[in-house]
Amino acid sequence: MAFNVISTTLNRQQEALLSFVVIEILNTWTNFSRAYYLSCILKPRTVSGKRIIVLSLIPDFNSAISVAITHLRPHMTPPASGIWHRRDEPSWYDHNLLMRCCRNIGCSNITDIQAAFSLGSRVFVDLPVFRNFFAHRNSQTGKAAADLGPQYGIPATLRPSQILLSSPLGRPQPLILVLCQA
Repeated sequence: MAFNVISTTLNRQQEALLSFVVIEILNTWTNFSRAYYLSCILKPRTVSGKRIIVLSLIPDFNSAISVAITHLRPHMTPPASGIWHRRDEPSWYDHNLLMRCCRNIGCSNITDIQAAFSLGSRVFVDLPVFRNFFAHRNSQTGKAAADLGPQYGIPATLRPSQILLSSPLGRPQPLILVLCQA
């Protein structure tokens, strides 16, 4: 199926495809972020061969999840089974929470993580807003997404899908691609 991302006139099929893409982009980032945090306890090596270590002794993934949850929400207590429900976990799409969790366990590469997020991109702030619109489609999420348009020189009077397919001021590509290039 061809999808012309330059056109801001969408039919139902194109709107559905854009919705799917935005939701999947954020889901992919969320899953990567969670996996990255969990992988740190395995003492992996970077591409350059440097070993990543953590200062905390964390024996398994469930313990790592427990450390993250109780660090971010100290009032939480683990369920009787000792296995946390996925809904109790941090909002892994939030890059600030990923940095806080990695800093909390003493990841030796925390400066590399911070540097990666210091590029000034708004993708981690704005993409969840668009995702929420496509997932919930109500007036509140629609307004929140439309309100992002002017930050990119795009009129807030457009629908969120039209905003994502419009080119930001001074950029030749649509906003969805600008966000994903970050």
